[in-house]
Amino acid sequence: MKIDNTGKPLSPLAGKPSDVRANDSSKSEAAAAPQSSINSKLSGVASNEATFDADKVAAIRSAIAEGRFSVKPEAIADGLLSSVKELLAR
Repeated sequence: MKIDNTGKPLSPLAGKPSDVRANDSSKSEAAAAPQSSINSKLSGVASNEATFDADKVAAIRSAIAEGRFSVKPEAIADGLLSSVKELLAR
């Protein structure tokens, strides 16, 4: 595919009247308020999630090092399929 660069360049914002630019800034401030609300909700969700279990991680790490850890492909496949079903249901 070839890029055609023969089109006219877009005009810069400097050519806009100052009152229009003032309205644009108020729109961006209004858009920032919902974004802030979304960020606060997401941080609340993240803080409600359980942290990882360090003891369980240490036990798994030890089992891997000692060769006692076994992977169950059926369990992994079942988990992947249930995740996909959940995502498709949304």
